[in-house]
Amino acid sequence: MKSVIGWALVAFGVIGFGVEIDNLRQNKADHTVTGFILAAVFVLGGLALVRSARRAKLPPELRDVPVVVRPTLDSRDVERAVLACAKQHGGRVTIAEVAAGSQLSFTEAKEVLEGLSRAGACTVDVTENGAFIYEFSGLMPRETARAALES
Repeated sequence: MKSVIGWALVAFGVIGFGVEIDNLRQNKADHTVTGFILAAVFVLGGLALVRSARRAKLPPELRDVPVVVRPTLDSRDVERAVLACAKQHGGRVTIAEVAAGSQLSFTEAKEVLEGLSRAGACTVDVTENGAFIYEFSGLMPRETARAALES
């Protein structure tokens, strides 16, 4: 029931925003700021009710679990983690290997690897099934690096 009331409040708030925008267009801006504030209160209150309803559906052991905040990593630390992972894999890594071997999410690993590729630190090879393999020739064994440079 909380969820239904919450969504109704959100809808009411959105309609309120629409009405206030229409009043602005028609130059009837008597209490526009008050209207916007009231509409925002309805939207935020409704969203809070929806969130509360969803939280109530969780098992008790998950309701009060504190949110774990990862420490933000310096860009140098991120690059070091990616390079360490590449070194561990013989100079050739996929996005998934970097994400699995570091604290980075898949999206973060992809962004870092693409940035390193643009900077010229590695080359990108695409396999037949569409997987991207990032090759760090400076981290490959000497014989493999020479063969990669010659091809």
